Amino acid sequence: MTTVKAKLGNRGSGMLEFVDNTLKFYVEKGRFKKQSEIVREIPLADIEKVTVEGKEFSVTWKGVADVFVIEKGESVNTICEEINLALSVQAEVPKNEVFNQECSKLANLVKGAWDVSDAMFDILMHLQGQVNWNRQETTLKRSQEIVENFPSQHASMVELDFTRLTSTIKTRSPEEVAKEAYNILKSLNGYLNDLSLSNLALNKIHPNYDDAKQMALVYYTLNDIMFGTIVGDKEIAKEKNELLEMLAELSKTMEYKIDIEGIKRAVDSLDNEENKERLVEENRVVFRQQFEDLLTE
Repeated sequence: MTTVKAKLGNRGSGMLEFVDNTLKFYVEKGRFKKQSEIVREIPLADIEKVTVEGKEFSVTWKGVADVFVIEKGESVNTICEEINLALSVQAEVPKNEVFNQECSKLANLVKGAWDVSDAMFDILMHLQGQVNWNRQETTLKRSQEIVENFPSQHASMVELDFTRLTSTIKTRSPEEVAKEAYNILKSLNGYLNDLSLSNLALNKIHPNYDDAKQMALVYYTLNDIMFGTIVGDKEIAKEKNELLEMLAELSKTMEYKIDIEGIKRAVDSLDNEENKERLVEENRVVFRQQFEDLLTE
């Protein structure tokens, strides 16, 4: 811990100290100056940079700079060095336990999002032709279990309401079932878009939450292409190109080699008149295998 005498603008003179990864500035109050009042408390996680110029010690945090005038010039270098050392250690955090925990949570989140996407598109695909409603109920139950098993830190944030989808399947209403399945997918995408990570250092490591959003979006597009192939959507060619562009961008962003041509061949195989249901499953496997190492390392 380092404590130095300092002055902060109109807050007056007092003591500046760096302890327990927190920069604190407090002034003494009362007739006999025996009471201390903290007038500035800055956690290390909020500090962006510290600089020294003469006796002035500048701390930039949350986009704002506080300038302290240090009574003894030599002390300012000591406190600056301590904070910079702590900042460098903080930057290394993603390489150890915290990073490993976040990677595990992220992998479970991505796989969970993929599974929900599969379940909802399965419901949509199985509405074609004669509908096996027992199968639809089984798929619905599977999707509910997937959400219940989402990582605990995310579960409270996932607001996927299966109530209306459940009731429409029970009433055997294909059009309403399709509508509610799409609503679930829309809610899932909204949830993913709202995700953020408070630890900025972790955002510099890949895969991060932005990558997770993109992986989920790309997988959604894959499922949508497969569904479109089954129902004869005329926009399939355009969607295929968009899928390849998204994969290329994702590969570049994460600096992770994706076998884009392999996925393209798998998607093109859907043009076959063979058993499309089997081809759908094969496409999903081909896609997931591309990211298996990334999500399990």
